[in-house]
Amino acid sequence: MNLLLDTNIFVFISRNPKSKLLSTVINPDNRQLYVSVVTIAELRSIALQNNWTKEKWDFIQPIIDECYQIEATQILVNSYSQIDAYSQRRNPSFQDYSFATPRNMGKNDLWIASTAALLGLTLVTTDKDFDHLHQVFMEVKRISPDMLHTPAK
Repeated sequence: MNLLLDTNIFVFISRNPKSKLLSTVINPDNRQLYVSVVTIAELRSIALQNNWTKEKWDFIQPIIDECYQIEATQILVNSYSQIDAYSQRRNPSFQDYSFATPRNMGKNDLWIASTAALLGLTLVTTDKDFDHLHQVFMEVKRISPDMLHTPAK
């Protein structure tokens, strides 16, 4: 299954540009990579707020360019609303939930999850925020941040 990269994956890559995290830990099977325009916007905001150098952005941009970039458009609205209602335990299509209390997701995370769900992509993240959606709306591949802190050889 092809992969949709969450924002935090790009942040970890940007922190260790000499590592081979992308090929050894994140995408060892060389799957096709996708990125949401929401992730790109989040990255630009992070870069601006943290005064990223031109070199740091110039390292990340080619990785973004290698990914299929997915726009947040009207086609995602149904998926977004289904996931949001499910996360609040209020989706009438579901009787059973694997979690006891609502899972409040950030709006950007909802757009990213909706993209993965609609396109049948595996969402790659370090966040636990998507765990309740695993095998309900999409496959979630959660990578331990510890694996990303250690430079891959």
